[in-house]
Amino acid sequence: MPGIPPVLTQQDVVDYSFMEIKNLKELIEDEDPEEAQTAEGSAGTEAITKLKNMTSIRISSNEIADMAPLYKYLDMVVEDADKLQWLDLSYNKIPRIGLSLEPFKNVSVLYLQANQISAFADLKPLASLTKLSNLALHGNPVAAKKHYRNYVIHLLPGLLKLDFSCITKKERVNSQTWAQIFRKKLKGKKEEE
Repeated sequence: MPGIPPVLTQQDVVDYSFMEIKNLKELIEDEDPEEAQTAEGSAGTEAITKLKNMTSIRISSNEIADMAPLYKYLDMVVEDADKLQWLDLSYNKIPRIGLSLEPFKNVSVLYLQANQISAFADLKPLASLTKLSNLALHGNPVAAKKHYRNYVIHLLPGLLKLDFSCITKKERVNSQTWAQIFRKKLKGKKEEE
C-alpha cells in the first residue's frame, strides 16, 4: 500500500502514532517518490488497498496542523471511514477543528488533547458529533479558559466524560445555570474571549 503503512495493533485499530506525519496526505503518498518508482515501475501506480472493519484510528504524537482533509484521506485508507467510532488526534499541532470531523457521525470517543486549540468557537463543530460520549481536550489553551468545562458540557449534552473525568449530575446542572446566566452576557461578544 502506498503511503505510510499503519501499525495494526488490534483487529479493528489502525495506528499512525509516532510516525512524524506533518500532512495527512502522507497517509496515502510515499515519502520518497524515487524509492516508490524503483519498487513499482512508476510512482503512484499501485492502488491503495483499503483497510476493512476498522473502528478506531490513532494519529497521535505527530506534527499535524491541518485537520481539514482528514475525512478525504482516511476515506482513501479505511473502508467506511464514516463508520469510525474512535479517533485519537492527540499530541499534534492542531489549532482548530473546523468542519473536518462532521462526516464522522459515529465517533463516540475523540482525543484531541495536547494540541493548539485556543478558542471556544473552535469547539462548536463538535456539536455535529451527536454520538460523542468521551472527549479529551486538556493540554489545549482553550482548556485553561474560565468556564471551559461548563461551556463544553453545555455544547455537548450527550457527553459522559470530559478530559478522562466523568461528568457529574452537579456539573450538568452547573452548565445549565452557566448557559442561562453567562451566555446572555457573551451574546454580544466573541466567544473566544
